[in-house]
Amino acid sequence: MHLTREWQARKRPADNELYDRGCDLVEAAMAIRRLSEDRGARGAVPALVGCIESALHELSRAVSSLDGLDEVNGETVVPQEIARRMHRGFENLGLALADAEFASAAARGLAERTAAAAAQATGVDGAASLGPRRHR
Repeated sequence: MHLTREWQARKRPADNELYDRGCDLVEAAMAIRRLSEDRGARGAVPALVGCIESALHELSRAVSSLDGLDEVNGETVVPQEIARRMHRGFENLGLALADAEFASAAARGLAERTAAAAAQATGVDGAASLGPRRHR
């Protein structure tokens, strides 16, 4: 992916970079929503759902990394009750993202079968349905 090279080229503080990537995520989601309304984009749906599945997996891993925000140099910097609630919140978010990842895997399978049936009925190649595949 092109993001790796772009990331290596940037020498900015991590907090600025993380915020910018979050903004990129929102911008991409908005563009996907707009494009999903275009009937001409239907052939890319299985691949898009695969990308969503992969993104959810990566976001779940990111949430796990963020769960240590209450510590600086190994010392807790927020009151214990707040830290406990924050950990619980991150744990719940991680579980929700994992559930969404599994749901997207199921949706992808259905989208692939639908795209294959449509391709067979119309004689159009369904190559766009391949998309990225992750192995568990």
